[in-house]
Amino acid sequence: VRPLNPNELLARLRTQLRRKAYHDGLRASVVKTYEMAVTDSLTGLHNRLYLETHLATLFKRAVERRRPLSILMTDIDRFKLINDTHGHDGGDEVLREFARRLRRNVRGSDLASRYGGEEFFIVMPDTDQTLASIVAERIRREVAATPFEINNTGASIAMTISIGIASVLPDGDTVHNLMKRADDALYGAKSSGRNKVVSAAA
Repeated sequence: VRPLNPNELLARLRTQLRRKAYHDGLRASVVKTYEMAVTDSLTGLHNRLYLETHLATLFKRAVERRRPLSILMTDIDRFKLINDTHGHDGGDEVLREFARRLRRNVRGSDLASRYGGEEFFIVMPDTDQTLASIVAERIRREVAATPFEINNTGASIAMTISIGIASVLPDGDTVHNLMKRADDALYGAKSSGRNKVVSAAA
């Protein structure tokens, strides 16, 4: 109301600024809480909860649009031996470095996540099994070619991974069946000698 009272105006401005700061803090807290809920704290990748939620969405979209979608199920070979030899801190370093290598080798549209333990998933929209095999082989070669440094011991460890690939089938497929085929393919890679990429039968 005019004429303006400078003291009242200043008091009201301060109140509104405090209110805005409070609401901004609440909003930031909610965002951070959500990020913590869907992010693996060790590797910085998405976690299993995020994967399962978004895989269902991406799968449905691929089926409706009749577009390809492939998943890579990846497991670090003989990971227990690393924990036994270098301790859990050494194992954590390997997991973090492996996550960094995964991020370098996937597109922004791909979904890389830690499924649990030493198991990782990559969901690749608009990617058929042939292209997924090329990406998987590139990741496998990079891991095998460059040893992992264990900073707390100064050790350098040669690592390998096994990868199972599955792609959405044109008719009657489900998320469960897709993941089961990837898991079976991964088991085939493990049981046939490790350090391999195996594609599920169509």
